[in-house]
Amino acid sequence: MPFAISSSDHHYLQALALSDEAAFDALFTRHYSGMVRYAKSLLPYPSDAAEDVTADVFCTLWTGRAHLAVQGSLASYLYTAVKHRVYDRLRQQRRTPLRFDEDEASALQPEFSYLEPDHLLSFQELNQQVLHLIDKLPDRTRTVFQLHREGNLTYEEIATLLAISINSVKTHMFRALRFLKSALHVSGVL
Repeated sequence: MPFAISSSDHHYLQALALSDEAAFDALFTRHYSGMVRYAKSLLPYPSDAAEDVTADVFCTLWTGRAHLAVQGSLASYLYTAVKHRVYDRLRQQRRTPLRFDEDEASALQPEFSYLEPDHLLSFQELNQQVLHLIDKLPDRTRTVFQLHREGNLTYEEIATLLAISINSVKTHMFRALRFLKSALHVSGVL
């Protein structure tokens, strides 16, 4: 069941529909850095893609401003749009074979540059498996998990963003972690 749109979200949506650039700037200022952090957390490598994805979401928001159909909070709508854009980008990259030299490869994941190529590949496969398992979580549980672990939001911030109690956030996190641990244990990873 979607949450009712808050009065401030309703105000922003009305202002955007009327091409109010000040409202757009306020939304941009309010959400840009958090959306970039969230996009970075979803990307398996450091790059400028997080900024590109976030800018693309805001461009789409502006170009489609007259026909926005937001159900729930505007922040949740924006973060969900970022997630979908990142996943679209990753799917597109999987279709296009990567070709880069050894220096570029180590620059992609500097924190794992000490790993041998076969171990790095195993790590990347495990990461893909975890992402696949996260996608299997129920919608609300997945959203809470991603906002906390990938978006670096606190329980309080998530509770406010999703208009739920902190105890509900904790319950969703517990369920997500229990599911992931169990699924990884069954698959022999843990």
